[in-house]
Amino acid sequence: MPHPISRRRFFASAAAAITGGGVAARAVGQAKPSRNDLIHDQDIVDITNQELDNLYSVGNRELPSALPVDPERNHFPRIEKGKIYSPPPPLMGKQMGRVISPGIPPLGYEMDGDVKVFKLIAQPIEIEITDGFTEHTYSLLNSTGPYRPFSYRPTVKKTMLAWGFNGSCPGPTLEATEGDTVRIVVKNELPQPTSIHWHGFELPFSQDGASGYFPWNAHRPILPGQTREYQFTLHQSGTLMYHTGFNMMVQEGMGLAGNFVVHPRKPEHKIDRDFAIMLQQWFFIPGNEAPNVVQMEAKIATFNGLTLPKLPMLQVNQYDRVRIRFGNLSLKMHPIHLHGYSFEVVGTTGGPLQPSARYKEATVAIHPGQTRDIEFVAWNPGTWRMHCHVLHHTMNMMPNAPMGIMPPEGMFTWVNVKPRDPQYDPRSNTAPWKFEGNKYNNL
Repeated sequence: MPHPISRRRFFASAAAAITGGGVAARAVGQAKPSRNDLIHDQDIVDITNQELDNLYSVGNRELPSALPVDPERNHFPRIEKGKIYSPPPPLMGKQMGRVISPGIPPLGYEMDGDVKVFKLIAQPIEIEITDGFTEHTYSLLNSTGPYRPFSYRPTVKKTMLAWGFNGSCPGPTLEATEGDTVRIVVKNELPQPTSIHWHGFELPFSQDGASGYFPWNAHRPILPGQTREYQFTLHQSGTLMYHTGFNMMVQEGMGLAGNFVVHPRKPEHKIDRDFAIMLQQWFFIPGNEAPNVVQMEAKIATFNGLTLPKLPMLQVNQYDRVRIRFGNLSLKMHPIHLHGYSFEVVGTTGGPLQPSARYKEATVAIHPGQTRDIEFVAWNPGTWRMHCHVLHHTMNMMPNAPMGIMPPEGMFTWVNVKPRDPQYDPRSNTAPWKFEGNKYNNL
C-alpha cells in the first residue's frame, strides 16, 4: 500500500535524484552515499540517518503500485448538469475605480471598517467570444462595387464553455490602492476544488492560495460549495494578476484568471484613460464549446475573452494621457503593436519602472505570466489598430482553403482617438496635420 511521505523525506528524495542519477540503482548492493553527498544546506532540510536508511532500503520492499483510474471519480466534468449557479454579486458592474477592461464589467467593493471587500464566485460560464462576421457586420462595411469580389470571408459565431468569476471570463479587474487592506471572498461553484494565487503580490504565505495536499502547503484548496477568504495589505503598486492556484493546467486553461490593478498612493501624474487587457488563447475541437486544455497550439486568441466584431474598441480623446495594461496568461509570447504612436513602457509585473529604466517602443513583448504597462499622450487623431504581431493571432480558426480575404479577429482591436475639433476628419488627405510626437513622446 502507498506510504505517507513527510516533508523531509520528500526533499531527501529530490536531493538524491539531483546528486547522483538513479537512487534505486545504487541502493541495492552498493555503498550508500554520505549524508553530505545529498544534503548541502542543513538549515533548509533536516534529515536523520534513520530516514536516509529508510529511503535507501526502498529496493528491499515492495514498491507501492500506481493508483487505479476510476472513470466515475477521475473524469473531468466542466459543468454539473441541473445545478443552479449563483448570479453575479450585487456590485458586479459597479465602477468604483478608473480602469476600463473592454468587454468585462467592473467589480465594486464593500467596506468593512478599513478593509475593502471583493466577492468572487468561481463557476462554469458560457461566453460568446465573437458574433462572427454576419449579415449585420457586412452592412457596416464599405466593400461594394469593384471591392465586392474581395470582401471579407464570413466567419461564424463562437461560444465557449469556460470557467470564470462572476459570470465573466476572464474575471473582473480588481482595483485598489497601495496601502489598502483587501479581503477577497471566494465561493467555489466549480465541479472540483480550486483556490486563487495572487500573481506578483508580496504577501503572507498563508494568503497566497497556491494550494495543494503537501504538508507544507498553507492550506488545501476550496472544495465545491465552500467559501474561503483571503486578506492581505497591498505593499506595492502596478498591474498584477490573479488565477487559480490548484490544478492550474486545467483550470487556468479553462479561463480562471483576471487582472488586479494596484494604484500608487502618490501617483506620478494623472491618467485620463486607463485600460486593462488580458491575453488568452484557446483550442477547440470542431463542434465542441469546451476548450481543449492539453493542446499546445491554440486556434483562437482573445483580448479579454473576446475578438472582433464583439470586442469593443478603446475610446480616448485627443491629448488624453492613456495607459494600457496587458496581462498574459496564455501559452505564448505576444508582441502587441500600436499604430500611429511611439509609447513608453512604464511598468512590469514587478511594478512601475523608474524613469531611467523606461523605454520607447511601438511594439511591446509580453511573455506568459508577465504584465506590461504602456503609456502615451493621444496627440495623433484617428482610429488606430492595436494587435498582436504574431500574424496567426490576428485571425481565428483560419477555416478557408484557400484562405481568401480574412477578416481581423483574434488579438485585434482599435484605439479610437477622437479629434478635439469635431469638424476634423483624420481620414481626409487634405486635413491639416501637425507632428507633435516630439512634444509628447518623452513623458
